[in-house]
Amino acid sequence: MSALRCFESFARLGDIAQAARELGITPSAVSHQLRGLEGLLGARLTERRGRRLGLTSEGRGYFEAVSPAFTLLQRATTQLRQNRLPRRVTISALPLLANGWLLPRLGRFMALHPKVEIQVQYARYRNYASDAADLSLRFGAGDWPGYVSEVLFPGGAFPVASPAVAARHGPFRTAADFLRAPLIHDGSTEQWASWLDGAGAPPTAPLRGMVCEDGLLTRTAMLAGIGVALTRPLLIEQELRAGHLVQLSEHGIRDGQDYYLCLRADQDLPPAVHQLAAWLRSPTAGRAPRD
Repeated sequence: MSALRCFESFARLGDIAQAARELGITPSAVSHQLRGLEGLLGARLTERRGRRLGLTSEGRGYFEAVSPAFTLLQRATTQLRQNRLPRRVTISALPLLANGWLLPRLGRFMALHPKVEIQVQYARYRNYASDAADLSLRFGAGDWPGYVSEVLFPGGAFPVASPAVAARHGPFRTAADFLRAPLIHDGSTEQWASWLDGAGAPPTAPLRGMVCEDGLLTRTAMLAGIGVALTRPLLIEQELRAGHLVQLSEHGIRDGQDYYLCLRADQDLPPAVHQLAAWLRSPTAGRAPRD
């Protein structure tokens, strides 16, 4: 860890002497630690450029990998010193769920509980096991070790597009009509293939169209007029209400997955966490905020 601290400080500041002043040690000690780290890793992290020491390409890549960890450590240390951690509630959510459902409602809870500090972060959809939030809003089958899960709302998806796309490629009276339109895929083409099959128009060839990594990118692509996507109306209710997006069919698709409210089960949670969880379950949170 001492060697890593020296490397991170030197890589961030770009100077041995400045790193030494920041760490309260001598420049020669910093150089010694850097050499020791290179020996441990079996890689050259630094190289001479005239009279100065710089990072190699491997050194730059290693710094990019370890720097976020040091940022998190510094932030946690600062918060603990300020005695802020016990009062803070950490909630994680998938990007579209956070932007389309949670954040528009969260202000109401904060107005009711002004002393509760909220930290919102994205849930790690591909690795929920690394999520350490007190509460987590997740999408799936509800079985996550270390958390107690309950359905927040169902996850049925329906065809949605911008009014311009609907006018240009519609009308959409049957499932086959959607094959004329550019499709947007959330994660993979499987969901659209299942929807078309269930609606009576199974695709006879591989589906084409833009593939977005997650629901938030899918929403942005819809708003940009790129095509039609399958999404959950509750997550885009503000755009639907404003007329920026329109639902094109009442036929939806369910894949056995829903949105869940998950609370950590491996530790005692402070009262503020249970306050927020109770509020998220309540009809007050379920109602869409009005402009």
